[in-house]
Amino acid sequence: MPALVSLTLAKGFDLLDTTLGQGLSVLLLAASFAGFWLYRRTRAAAPAEPPPRVRHFILLRTEGVDGTPVRYETTRPAGTKITPWVDGRQRLFELTDVQLEDGTYAAEPLDHR
Repeated sequence: MPALVSLTLAKGFDLLDTTLGQGLSVLLLAASFAGFWLYRRTRAAAPAEPPPRVRHFILLRTEGVDGTPVRYETTRPAGTKITPWVDGRQRLFELTDVQLEDGTYAAEPLDHR
C-alpha cells in the first residue's frame, strides 16, 4: 500500500510539474519574497517606544554636605521605590510625578526617619 501511495504522489508531482513547468518555482519564489516584504513592512510599522529620558529628583527631607537637598537622577518611572545612600545609611523613597518649581521632581521618603 505505501508503494502505491508513493507512486501516485510521484505521478501527481510529475503531472503538476509538466503542467506548470518552471512557473511553479517562479511562483513559489515570488510568494516567498512577497511574504518576507509584508513581514518586514508590518515589523517596521510598529510604533517604537520613546527612549527613556533622565529625570532629576529631589529626595525630600534630606540634606547634602553643603546643606542643599540631595538630588537623584534616574530613567525609572514614577511610582518606583528606590533605596539610595543618604547620610551613611540606605533610605527608602518613592519617585513621584510632582514637579517642583525648579523643574525637578519630588521623591518622597517612605521610611519616615
